[in-house]
Amino acid sequence: MKINPRIITILCLVVFTIGISYISGLLKLLGLHLGLVQYVSLILMICLVLSFLIHPIKRGIIRDKLPWYDILFIIMSIAGAGYPAFFIHRWSQFLYLGKATMLEVVLCFMLLVTVLESARRMIGLAMPLVGSFFIIHLIFGDHFPSLLLTPRFSFQRITSLFYLSPDGIFGIALQVSCNVVIMFMFFTAFLRKSDAGDYITDTALALTGRWTGGPAKGAVLASSVLGTITGDTVVNVATTGTFTIPLMKRAGYRPEFAGAVEAVASNGGQIMPPVMGMVAFIMADLLSISYWQICVAAALPALLYYISLYFQVHFEAVKYGLTGLPREHLPNLKKSIKGGAPYIIPIVVLVYYLAVVRVPAEFACLNAWLALLGVVLFIEQTLKKTRMGLKKRIIWVVDCIKEGVKSLLLPTSACAIAGIIIGSVASSGLGNRLSGMLIDLAGGNVMLLLVFTAISSFILGMGMTSVPCYLILAVIVGPTLKTLGVPPIAAHLFFFYFGIVSFITPPVAVAAFVASGIAQSDPIRTGIIATRLGIVTFIVPFVFVFNPALLLIGPVKDIVVSFMAAAIGVSLLAAALEGITWRRLKWLERMALAGASLLLLWPDWRLNIGGLIIALPLLLWQLKASKQISINGQYKNKLAGLDESKS
Repeated sequence: MKINPRIITILCLVVFTIGISYISGLLKLLGLHLGLVQYVSLILMICLVLSFLIHPIKRGIIRDKLPWYDILFIIMSIAGAGYPAFFIHRWSQFLYLGKATMLEVVLCFMLLVTVLESARRMIGLAMPLVGSFFIIHLIFGDHFPSLLLTPRFSFQRITSLFYLSPDGIFGIALQVSCNVVIMFMFFTAFLRKSDAGDYITDTALALTGRWTGGPAKGAVLASSVLGTITGDTVVNVATTGTFTIPLMKRAGYRPEFAGAVEAVASNGGQIMPPVMGMVAFIMADLLSISYWQICVAAALPALLYYISLYFQVHFEAVKYGLTGLPREHLPNLKKSIKGGAPYIIPIVVLVYYLAVVRVPAEFACLNAWLALLGVVLFIEQTLKKTRMGLKKRIIWVVDCIKEGVKSLLLPTSACAIAGIIIGSVASSGLGNRLSGMLIDLAGGNVMLLLVFTAISSFILGMGMTSVPCYLILAVIVGPTLKTLGVPPIAAHLFFFYFGIVSFITPPVAVAAFVASGIAQSDPIRTGIIATRLGIVTFIVPFVFVFNPALLLIGPVKDIVVSFMAAAIGVSLLAAALEGITWRRLKWLERMALAGASLLLLWPDWRLNIGGLIIALPLLLWQLKASKQISINGQYKNKLAGLDESKS
């Protein structure tokens, strides 16, 4: 059977039509009823079919025909995921009874196999293996060691948990993917296909390009802004990096450093409001709070992340005497602002609906997408003084829809497996036992428990994307941290931070490796430098767990003081890591500044004052010494000039 590209296009359009119609409420206006489980199972079914049509059994294989096993997987996907969609009354009947017949058992295991296989093709082995473990644990739980020991579950009971329960495959994780993430994917796909990225990059470089180390600072600014919109690290690297990395190299930055800057700046887009990425939407649902509350809490830690990166870029430029680029080599600021101004409209619409109207995230994203569509199809063409014909507009929209749906395939499979894990942990009691074990290992010490969690998150992040990594930790470790008094939002942001750190940290470091390809640099060295540049990712999560003021929780005075102290702290840490302020630092001076930065980051005003007492004299002495060197240099130049005039 040949793979017809039109079939893929039609299926993508079907997903788009169903998604928009359901989220906008159009189906209700037309008098059509589509229940939540029906809708979710329908989207899952089509996404599974698309995953087998698009992704071969091994990466790199070129195929023009569907092999027999892919046809089998597609049939199993339609049967397993389509059953609740097309036979909802029968499905609901067994849901209420809490029993499953042999038909439901077979369909359930068909769905389990297809979900695991589709995830393996897109993500790799790590998450399917984790999901398989939790399935096997329910089947053979009575043979596991004491900690993992659980009663054996019958196939009917397992089917009820995974297939018929609201905590299973069709549970909260997949519901968020099909409601919120789907709209977010369409929004970002349309934005990426527009000229918004070019204008953002041009404006950032026009603003910072003439400063010391300007191209790298422009990369930081452009990637942070674009990253807040796309929420995808690798896409951000590929989008802005192709332009900013060569500029940084031209300005004198080492290829490894240029690639590392882009990787770290792009990775920060996942934690930078107002559009942070898929995890933020899922987090809002798990915590039963609004998405805007997540944005508010994440704002200050994200600023600290970029402050640290900015100063490391600056000190690197000072160290090597790198200046900015000439004005004629930079984009025109007025032209960039004028051209990019319309793209602010959808972001303003998004923030307005999230922060002022306080509608659910999917409705806010829907309105932002409609605003973006208007900007691209009408305002953008007017500014360009060109007219896009109807045919070209339709082709452009269809291409955007296809890209959005293809981006949805991975989180849909990942969230389905997350439903398997959640259902297994909730029913077997494993979550409570693991939480108890972690508390015992940590001896009730929150810091030690956080260290264990950070290590687990980092290891999981090496084999998974941020969504499944976050979900697994939220289910297993989240209740433990809550028991020990950690604010839930602080705990969940902690999981998120350590889940994305593997994007820039070897041995995986996907973002750093992609950036190294553009920079033509050594991938491992690029990853090592990226780890140093993104050091705040390892430190700030511990800080905001113990100091919720950084999450904008508490009195305004505490928030202001905490943020100012932390901002100074990360700036000093940047200087210590780069080994320079106004002049080169000796090892003892670097250690002193690093110690002062940690004192300023810790939530205790007495330690903060101690950090200032250590840092201020050292910085003043550095400034005075650098001025003395400058004066001596000028004096020597004058003497040389006098000697030349005498001769």
